Amino acid sequence: ASGQEGAARCRAALPDEEAKARAWEALFTTDESSDLSNYLFTATAMGFWQPEQADLVRPYVARFYKDSVALAARRGPAIAEAAGRYAFPVHAVDAEALRLGEECLRDGDPIPALRRRLADQLDDLARALRVREGRTH
Repeated sequence: ASGQEGAARCRAALPDEEAKARAWEALFTTDESSDLSNYLFTATAMGFWQPEQADLVRPYVARFYKDSVALAARRGPAIAEAAGRYAFPVHAVDAEALRLGEECLRDGDPIPALRRRLADQLDDLARALRVREGRTH
């Protein structure tokens, strides 16, 4: 099992558009017959966002919110927690990512487990933006 998880993480980390598209589909697919296990979901999510690949994964930042809300509603709290923790685009420290996340919390109706995790991640993102701007409050 650990070998499968490592392979999933490595495939998702490949710096290639096609690899990213396959990983995203595996993470957020709407086909229940091909849903990843919680462990493989986490491994794939951990491999997907690589800071040095920011340009390659930029289109997925906006998609994350809508896709994670739909996924969490379909698969429940355990995947919602994993999506909010491991699939969240932590590398995207910019005002647009914060705006998209706040909009999702306000209008996206995420299930409670995802809402809690997103609120924590967005709080960290807002703090990182303030630090970057030289403000602490």
